[in-house]
Amino acid sequence: MSQVHLFDRTTDLLKVTMDIRSRRHLLLVGNIANQDTPGYQARDISFKDELARALKAPSRDRLDRTEGVLTVNTDETVGNDLNTVNIELEMQKLASNTGNYNAVASMVGWKYRMMGDSISGEGR
Repeated sequence: MSQVHLFDRTTDLLKVTMDIRSRRHLLLVGNIANQDTPGYQARDISFKDELARALKAPSRDRLDRTEGVLTVNTDETVGNDLNTVNIELEMQKLASNTGNYNAVASMVGWKYRMMGDSISGEGR
């Protein structure tokens, strides 16, 4: 049975992007909090490739199931304690992710304002 969608594909994409950016924020903050934990391996979410595949799919169902891929940094050992958190890199990722989240949130707000204006007739 086909699912009924209230919003367009762009709105769905923005929702998925915000969800994944929120999850990534939690992972990055966790990395920063564990910078002194021996043996801790930094984690991140990669979703660029999965999102590109979902957008090419003919059905919206694939986009609805896009979650990103958890990656663990095992390559870079920062200290003798086998901890792979590079605090400068994690802070940079966190700032970038926050900026991207805020940009997407602004786009969502803009789309909802446009819909509200259309419903109320103010967009004429």
